[in-house]
Amino acid sequence: MIKLYGFSFMKDGVRFDYPFKEMLSCMSSLVEKTYVALGENDDGTSEAVEKFDSVEIIPTVWDMKKVGDGGLIFSEQTNIALHKLRDNHKNELGSWAIYLQSDEIIHEADFEQLRKDIEEAEKQGCDAVRFRYFHFWMSHYQIAVNKRWYPHEIRAIKVNSNVENFGDAQGFSKFTKVYESDVSIFHYGHVRDLGKREAKQKDLINRIRPGKKFEKYLNREKRAFSKTKVRPLMIRHSKVMKDRIEKMGEASFIEFKKLIYVVGQREHISDSFFSKTVFSNLVFVSSVSDVPFEYRRAQMLILHPTLFERVQWGSETVTGMDSDIARAWDEDTRLLVLLSQLFNKHSY
Repeated sequence: MIKLYGFSFMKDGVRFDYPFKEMLSCMSSLVEKTYVALGENDDGTSEAVEKFDSVEIIPTVWDMKKVGDGGLIFSEQTNIALHKLRDNHKNELGSWAIYLQSDEIIHEADFEQLRKDIEEAEKQGCDAVRFRYFHFWMSHYQIAVNKRWYPHEIRAIKVNSNVENFGDAQGFSKFTKVYESDVSIFHYGHVRDLGKREAKQKDLINRIRPGKKFEKYLNREKRAFSKTKVRPLMIRHSKVMKDRIEKMGEASFIEFKKLIYVVGQREHISDSFFSKTVFSNLVFVSSVSDVPFEYRRAQMLILHPTLFERVQWGSETVTGMDSDIARAWDEDTRLLVLLSQLFNKHSY
């Protein structure tokens, strides 16, 4: 039996509009206790975090001399929380630590699979679990997929191990064996109030790059973001995100009842997929010949179309994110993206 704990770091969460309260709500439902290295602040972040009974706050003071050091202040803060967690739980058999940053969420529909994956990682002698990513870009219903966006990261580590956070806190080092999970981390860092998003981005670059190079890197980020490649992703978000999504002017609950035939194998799709999809009337069939002719253009999706089928029916195909290190998408994600593209193409 595994035991799950959480850890994170944060500072000025309210000022920069991080969904940190949603992250902590997610953690509270998933783990027994969450350790948070909380930097000094005057924007109400501390008061908001204190409302979570399952959170242990570790007050910290950020060393401003480390501004421009490549973001090492972030991994330093992360490891403060991790070390406190380790001190308290390293002797507990089967203890694992989940790491989420202040703009990351795990969907509750994936909790069961996450636990199964960590149990399997424990059996296989792994000390880290790597998860896939959905990077939501400027909307809760589209994701960034081009090369600059990391397709996966380690977000669960064995407590009794040597694994440490490093660099700008994006990943971990000193692991010996990684288990690859198909569970996705939902990253909302670029879906927030536009003014606060720009302020957050400037603050982030300021803490990573030397002051004399600030403008150079800020302009480079703006150019890179302007070229962001996106795909629609019509998904049912975690319940902890409902109020935030509605506050930002988007619908938190969408349901499409239009009949869609899916040419593909239902047994390859997980049950959790149906908790996250907004398409509620899917009929799985084994071949195009099973689909009534009048549905074959606008209401048919072929999960793995041949070249002939792509030409004949205008069927699209997707494989994964553009990154050279990305694993191919699993069947759930492939179907979700294809359904979203079908919706976008025909504007149901």
